[in-house]
Amino acid sequence: MKSQVSIIKCPTYNQAELFPKVKEAIELLGGISAFVKPRSKVLIKPNLLLEVKPETSITTHPEFVRAIVRILKGIDCRVSLGDSPSVFGDLKDVFKVYECTGMKRIAEEEAITLIGFNKSFKQDYFILAESSKEYDYMVNLPKFKTHEYMILTGAVKNLFGLIPGTFKLECHKNFHQPERFAKVLLDVYQAVRPALTIVDGISGIEGNGPATSGTKRDFGLIVAGVDCVAIDSVLARIMNIKAQYVYTNKEAAKRNLGNLAMEDIEVKGEGLSSCVIRDFKLPHTSLKQTIRNKLPQPVANMLKRMLTFHPQIDSDACRLCEACVKNCPQKIMSNKNGKIAIDYSQCISCFCCREVCPYAAIGIKKSLLAKMLGI
Repeated sequence: MKSQVSIIKCPTYNQAELFPKVKEAIELLGGISAFVKPRSKVLIKPNLLLEVKPETSITTHPEFVRAIVRILKGIDCRVSLGDSPSVFGDLKDVFKVYECTGMKRIAEEEAITLIGFNKSFKQDYFILAESSKEYDYMVNLPKFKTHEYMILTGAVKNLFGLIPGTFKLECHKNFHQPERFAKVLLDVYQAVRPALTIVDGISGIEGNGPATSGTKRDFGLIVAGVDCVAIDSVLARIMNIKAQYVYTNKEAAKRNLGNLAMEDIEVKGEGLSSCVIRDFKLPHTSLKQTIRNKLPQPVANMLKRMLTFHPQIDSDACRLCEACVKNCPQKIMSNKNGKIAIDYSQCISCFCCREVCPYAAIGIKKSLLAKMLGI
């Protein structure tokens, strides 16, 4: 059976234009009542990576959230909003993220509940927020962004935020190869299965995403569907790459989970070909995936070992907030005499440090081969 994915073009977060566009994206799939029953309890799961302003395009925009809230309230749903950002202190730190990203303001103005994922349960080998099973439905609101480690942050990857607190670091530490980490992300997706996913692709991040090391770009797109694998496959095509290039899509194909072949996806609204971004900038680290896909396996394995990337601190830009130290799964970063030091012998190149740095103060240390290739 084909998966349906809708694409609508929208250039602005102005509510007067945005709301009808979001509604149209959902109507093309059958309308909100086809996915969420009236008067039900609904959890909205945005992407709230870290404490940054909405205009950075790193987090789901508050006006995008407002549009979904109003659509859900239009069928008398009781709406809550929650995420587990990359802060591991008290719950008050999570609410600082809510305030900075504009979620607190939207919650107050739209009379919805902001929740912290302070309770959890064990699901197989990982921990999930209790909230993921306390609601009748979940609506997934990812941001369209690149990801240095996983190529794409989209529909599937956004659900990793349902793993609360420091257990995210355990996942990065124990499953640090991209192929293994993709299995974790697919396991989370299979455990929670959101009722509907609507991607905020009006603006997002290309290049070395998903955070401050990436480049903001206006895409002017809303992408919606139920099958998160199909959505990510459509996003991959918009990025001008094959669906299988994205690690989670490749793992989904092995599991026969969702649809990633374009002939198995019915795109509604805008034609996919008119949305492809020919000059889309991928992460520097994505060359490993290119080598793996295009060269014979023995040659690819040899080059992959020689083509390495590690985080490198820009001491001039660093403000010693130590977010990188707190978020390093290997615990190999430390403040030594007023400078952040890295034990490279233990570094797994997960780039969690770059992902949470508010000041774009972590660059990439490249191997000789990477430099020779001009990456």
